[in-house]
Amino acid sequence: MIKLSKTQRDQMIGIAVAAVVLAALLWFFGVTAKQEELSRTEKNTAQMQDTLRRAETTMRQGEDIAGQLQARTRLLEKREGMLASNIDPYSWIINTINKVLTTHTGVNIFQYSQPEISDTGIFPDFPYKWATFRLGGTGYYHDFGKFFADLENDFPYFRVQNLTLSANAAASGEPEKLKVGFELVVPIKASDTK
Repeated sequence: MIKLSKTQRDQMIGIAVAAVVLAALLWFFGVTAKQEELSRTEKNTAQMQDTLRRAETTMRQGEDIAGQLQARTRLLEKREGMLASNIDPYSWIINTINKVLTTHTGVNIFQYSQPEISDTGIFPDFPYKWATFRLGGTGYYHDFGKFFADLENDFPYFRVQNLTLSANAAASGEPEKLKVGFELVVPIKASDTK
């Protein structure tokens, strides 16, 4: 074993202590700082990946929503096809009622009034105008029930109101026939109301 002098031994201890202090400083300022920076980078990467996943999900939902919008637009166009035209609602109601009457031989509608068109109707804040027609005719009680049921089932956006029934024996000579009067409230196509 080599014998060191006191000075050499103190220098060796000083070098060892300095090496330990230097290693601690390098660890504290170098490695620890880099670990914190790496931790922040990993956290930012995870946040960006999460944002990317959400964006991809939103894009897929956007395609689904676009498809739903197209389907609902077609459905709206189909339903608006059943609504009255603002161009000539009087002719439209006569043609529509006559189509329904073809399957109801016991009912005869022969009075049609010009429509009263207003912005208010059955539903508040509805984007369509409403036409109210006053109709009248004759028929058998049971046939009127079927007629009104078919009318409201075939045209779910129509509303029958202010229905009056009275005996019609004096006018027609048929005591079973009734005289009927009613109002039919019909929405008018939005595209025609602009």
